[in-house]
Amino acid sequence: MSGHTHGQVQPRSTASILVIGDEILKGTTADTNSHFLCRRLHKLGVVVKKISVVGDDVGIIANEVRQLRSAVDVVFTTGGIGPTHDDKTYIGVARAFDDELTLNQEIASVVQTLSKQPSHNQGFIDKLSTVPTSAQLIWGKDKQTGERGKYPIVKVQNVVIFPGVPRFCELAYNNIEQDLFPPQNFRALYTTFLYSKASEFDFSEDVAKIAARFDDKVEIGSYPDFTNNYFKTKLVVESEDAQAGEEAAVELRKIIGENLVHYDTKPWIDTVRKWDSFKFRVAQQDPKFAAGLDEAMLCIDKILEEYTLDQVALSFNGGKDCTVLLHMLRVAIDRKYGPGRQFTGFHIVCEDQFPELTQFIIDAARLYNIIVTEVPGPLKEGVRLLKEKRPAVVAVLMGSRASDPNGKFMKSPVEWTDADWPRVLRVCPILPWSYADGYTSLGARGSTQPNEKLRLSRPGSRGYLPAYMLDDGTHERSGRVKL
Repeated sequence: MSGHTHGQVQPRSTASILVIGDEILKGTTADTNSHFLCRRLHKLGVVVKKISVVGDDVGIIANEVRQLRSAVDVVFTTGGIGPTHDDKTYIGVARAFDDELTLNQEIASVVQTLSKQPSHNQGFIDKLSTVPTSAQLIWGKDKQTGERGKYPIVKVQNVVIFPGVPRFCELAYNNIEQDLFPPQNFRALYTTFLYSKASEFDFSEDVAKIAARFDDKVEIGSYPDFTNNYFKTKLVVESEDAQAGEEAAVELRKIIGENLVHYDTKPWIDTVRKWDSFKFRVAQQDPKFAAGLDEAMLCIDKILEEYTLDQVALSFNGGKDCTVLLHMLRVAIDRKYGPGRQFTGFHIVCEDQFPELTQFIIDAARLYNIIVTEVPGPLKEGVRLLKEKRPAVVAVLMGSRASDPNGKFMKSPVEWTDADWPRVLRVCPILPWSYADGYTSLGARGSTQPNEKLRLSRPGSRGYLPAYMLDDGTHERSGRVKL
């Protein structure tokens, strides 16, 4: 340990996740709740020990809850709470604690108000409101309004019961996170990421030696990436002890050597200084482009002056234009509100989406400290659902350009939607930009192929130039297939 003595730390909170539903086991529904919970819990430093998936069987649910609750500090269940006959989570949890079920009048009142069910449909209300007798109700706090949550979450001892619908599960967790894990108890792990242009096979023995030296103080994960153009291996270093973690990271950088890829894993940190430095260099080399940057940033600044953050959302599909806009919006928010303020966005999901694009959106959300909500498409329906989920949203920032198929109909970077659309203000700060400022334009997997305009001309070569080297921007979508 390089001669240092590292102090003892208190053990971290532990958790398990129980996903309930026949539809998960049958593959008719994909589980995203456990991924969401793992990501959020890990960020808090909570150690997730196990994820279980069971069907809608009361006995199996009860047995699994018994085993999990005795092994960890908190158990999260998702799914199986609703008005239908196959929603059996409350029954299973009650049985796990040798408890009875009872009609909770407080929940019944809320269900009646929110569901807008006729009073004669008492069965619907009763089913949703019948919970274990010993249950505690956690109302939490709405992060957008600061008010008490509209619907309570049921907690039985150390078992927290979440709904299975992802948007409700995520909303519920966001509302009660601080009730479960008070900020004063939060202890972030030391975490750093290292990227290597060499395969992990080239230095796996050296990594193993470093891991052995730091043993129980530092965790080192090694993950190959066979599709990335910039690195082949990602190393993740985590530790309770920042000093030990940094010492291990220094040793790893040495063995990676010249293959180390300098990759900013927290681009939202110190963004204003980075932006000002970048702008200064651009102004020296390309004054026209610098003026375009200023104009786009002025558009964003005006929106942030006129609307609060909960009234603003970024349309983020992982494309090059909205990624530029993501970075500029991050800078503008940091300049106005101070560094690191979280903001929100939404992603119109494409069923045949490239998996690499999905991962990029997940990574970008983490790296830029943005909450990205997924909504089904097309765009018009997606915006309607966004307004349904977040009615406060007024201004939607989009990375559209005038050369895009739909951008050509916009007369100004800031316009209200048409009468037959959900009412939002479309904000396109880079609308005047051209493409001049492989896969140049991504659609679905079935409708996208490499752009032949970028194919390398060397005899026998099967490679492609990067998209930014396209000479004529009108060929940007030449890789799209008309279906």
